[in-house]
Amino acid sequence: MVSRIGEPKLQKRFENFDRVLVMSFKDLEFDVKMRFEKGTATVEEGMPENPDMTVTTDSVTILQILDGSLSAMRAFMGGRIVAKGSTRDLLKLQHLLKAQ
Repeated sequence: MVSRIGEPKLQKRFENFDRVLVMSFKDLEFDVKMRFEKGTATVEEGMPENPDMTVTTDSVTILQILDGSLSAMRAFMGGRIVAKGSTRDLLKLQHLLKAQ
């Protein structure tokens, strides 16, 4: 997902996107922090104090989204994803989740 930010079209879309996202996988009891800054992204384990966005899901759901068998919007509408943060920022992240 994060490696896609290096694609020219996506890099331009994210060049002024300076945010911190936490993805929390409840079935694994695991949190991943993604920092988006100046068209790049870094990933590390852990929960920062004040993330801009938080997405809570399970590992099966995120794998289905990444392989294209489930859309992020359908997972959200079905309650399989709980998201907190700016709707505009969260919708922007969908571009990174689309199957390659």
